[in-house]
Amino acid sequence: MSLSFQPKGEDEIKKFDLLPPGDYDFEVLDAEHAVSKKTGAPMIKLKLGVYRPNGSQQFVWDYLVAAMEAKLRHFCDTTGLLPKYQAGTLAPHDCTGRSGKCKLVIREDKTGQYDPKNEVRDYICRPAKPITPSTPTDASEDDVPF
Repeated sequence: MSLSFQPKGEDEIKKFDLLPPGDYDFEVLDAEHAVSKKTGAPMIKLKLGVYRPNGSQQFVWDYLVAAMEAKLRHFCDTTGLLPKYQAGTLAPHDCTGRSGKCKLVIREDKTGQYDPKNEVRDYICRPAKPITPSTPTDASEDDVPF
């Protein structure tokens, strides 16, 4: 008996364990202080557990840097840390155990030195709370400004 399979190219095999680009739920499994190797800027290194459609988790690392203002604010929004953002300070212990939604992409290394990997493009803000309409008044038709 022989083994039947669909042959794959090396590039396909490298992407096999990656999540396709899209929006995913995540949980912050770990967070720690770090320093950017490129700029020397302080940052928070996050280990995210991104949920696959079957409920299992894929680990994705992300880095929060003050200079990436929109991404930092969106992370704080989706994880319920907006008051920390508005206060202008965020610590790793604030992040651990938080959850939200993120937008993942596949990042390819143009030099070919590293395999493709999932990367957080941005975090998805929570929907704004709906405004509840006020109770209608007993205005007469003459009071309507039309």
